[in-house]
Amino acid sequence: MDTQTKTLEPAQPERRRRTRRGEETRRALITAAVDCLSRTGYAATSVETVMAAAGVSRGSVLNLFPTRLALMSAAADAAMRAMVADTQARYESISDAAVKYRAMCDLFWDTQNIPESAAITEILLAARWDDALAAELRPIAQRIEIEIDRDIAAIAADAGAKDVTACIVHARILILSLRGITIELMYDPARDIIHRALDRIRAEHQAHCDEMGIPAC
Repeated sequence: MDTQTKTLEPAQPERRRRTRRGEETRRALITAAVDCLSRTGYAATSVETVMAAAGVSRGSVLNLFPTRLALMSAAADAAMRAMVADTQARYESISDAAVKYRAMCDLFWDTQNIPESAAITEILLAARWDDALAAELRPIAQRIEIEIDRDIAAIAADAGAKDVTACIVHARILILSLRGITIELMYDPARDIIHRALDRIRAEHQAHCDEMGIPAC
């Protein structure tokens, strides 16, 4: 028994070190995948491209992500979580509940323009043609949407909104509309009509705030 104990004890810290290194490698690969998706698009984000960007060996990649689908799924999860965290940080920078709710359109717009948002757009567009990718995205999106709805409900309630459910629906419409605007501006950022549409969305958000009884700033 003593011999077994002496033999096993040194292996435990080594196992923990391997796990820690594996987690660091996993994060590096996901970060590289999100960056590649944002910069070069879904089609160009191959396992080999991500591997080279992260400086990771093929064996390490295959050990963590046996398929491209597994890597893209993990990248989508990380990017969506990064977008939620970005918006939450913007919320937290505003103390007044009414000001926070009225600023929602601009806060969403700022988040829609971070690199992780572009990565998500690329994955969503690719999922239109890839049933396996779409199946992977559904549970990820559902978890994120629950978190978004929870945040909106809390902010709307704190701001004194008349109809919290209507606020949740409105927030979904805002997110979808702003994502469409970012796609339109990807190939021509100077399109005046699209910027006018964005201004209209902002104005409609303020009208919604008035309807919900949110005090004017």
